[in-house]
Amino acid sequence: MNYADFFKETGKANKGIFDKMIVVTDIKDTEVTALCKEHSYECVKTDVFYEGGASFNKYAGINEGLKLIDRDAWVVFIDSDIVMQKDTRRVLEKLNLDESVLYGLDRVNCVGYEAWEQYKDSRGVLIENWMLTPAGLEMGARLVHYYGHEGENGRFEGWRPLGFFQLAHRSAFDKYPQETKGADHCDLVFSRLWPRNKRVFVPELLAVHLESERCGTGVNWYGRKSAPFGPKVQEVPEVCEQEKPGRDWLILAVLGTIAVAIVAVIFG
Repeated sequence: MNYADFFKETGKANKGIFDKMIVVTDIKDTEVTALCKEHSYECVKTDVFYEGGASFNKYAGINEGLKLIDRDAWVVFIDSDIVMQKDTRRVLEKLNLDESVLYGLDRVNCVGYEAWEQYKDSRGVLIENWMLTPAGLEMGARLVHYYGHEGENGRFEGWRPLGFFQLAHRSAFDKYPQETKGADHCDLVFSRLWPRNKRVFVPELLAVHLESERCGTGVNWYGRKSAPFGPKVQEVPEVCEQEKPGRDWLILAVLGTIAVAIVAVIFG
């Protein structure tokens, strides 16, 4: 929840990469709704995220977005704090994608709004049209299950594309797993719908993951807890008692709710 600050940046940065962007948020949202209108994205408003006492069931929201996607389309599941390379569409069009495969990629972490501003002013992750680099940002971790989950008797599962970017053909699956109360775990369950030889890594692309501050894994899985993402606000100096105005001032800071799940459609 409360990711409109990130989507203000990523919604603009990712514009034009995909044929259609479907953004799923909750009914009370106003900020993300306005941003979707600004960028001509389709906005689905629903409260399925909270059904069954869930804090934030991201994947239930994804399934609402999937209702608007044809079975013959390629679908990208992308988080609202992810920025893709401008070359993303061209790369995917040249890869001769296999409809029976789940695709994933790596990400770099851009921590802090100031770092994001610097990144936007830089050459980015692609230099001189041939060298893909982390652009001075730290690489995000890959998830590799060498011995499976608990109770799986040490079974090798290997690399699994994480939910920040998963590309699949709509005909390859019925729905996104949603047996959770938060934003964790089900992206890995989704990956397991494909055997390891059908999970394919795309080395030509890097996603940029925006973070407001350096936090531990899963800090926002059950609701937004990290700091707001934006330029630092200068503190207003305290006013001496004799200098205070004749009436009291009340300042309210209101954060809109998140575009919790973005479903992008390409080639469909």
